[in-house]
Amino acid sequence: MDEAMIVVSAGHSAAGMNFVDLLLKKGLAFVVLVHSEEEREQLQTLGAFPVRYIQETEGMQQTRPEYMVTNAFVFENNLPQCCQDIQLCHSWYPQHLYVVSSNKAPVGLVYKGLGATYVIHSQSGNVSFLL
Repeated sequence: MDEAMIVVSAGHSAAGMNFVDLLLKKGLAFVVLVHSEEEREQLQTLGAFPVRYIQETEGMQQTRPEYMVTNAFVFENNLPQCCQDIQLCHSWYPQHLYVVSSNKAPVGLVYKGLGATYVIHSQSGNVSFLL
């Protein structure tokens, strides 16, 4: 695999699950990062492979993938986890790092300060426009 899109914390948000389903239907190359076994199982039932488990204790010690990361999509689950995911993905040098948030609080500047290129607010869960 020469390039991939990364979806982070998708399993616990409707937008993330819809986006993974859309990527599968379009046949695009991507990797899903998960924080729990439950999230992994949810995504594997959709057919999402490969799924990479993020160990909370490892944090930023995750090894850089062997492929080029073109775009990273972080679906906000909670503020601390989203910040961790942004830092991890940013360390893999994506051309664009998108954060999709349903949070009404003004967190966009925090995410941009950590390396997000775009912060998208979506209440509907429909994020097909990202492709």
